[in-house]
Amino acid sequence: MTAGRPQEDLQPDVLTLTSVIDSRAHKVIDSELCAPHAVRAGRYEALCGHLVAPAPLIEADGAPCARCVQLDPTVPATEKPPGRRSRGRRLRRIRAS
Repeated sequence: MTAGRPQEDLQPDVLTLTSVIDSRAHKVIDSELCAPHAVRAGRYEALCGHLVAPAPLIEADGAPCARCVQLDPTVPATEKPPGRRSRGRRLRRIRAS
């Protein structure tokens, strides 16, 4: 399992990095973050081809890059199925006891 997904799921993990060059939030495939050429240079190739020099990760994301959004291979997350409760609700009930 990777990030809560079964191994059969062949979609790559895509992360969002904000570039200090254009202040846009670009999408980068996780394997690019580990590539030796990228690690040495500190710049990562986004889906749109932009070389991202990442802003500090504590800053809020910039405006999304429209081209990266178009090229994102991952399926958008859907809402939780009805009937599932969040963990927080159960924890509040336990604490109240």
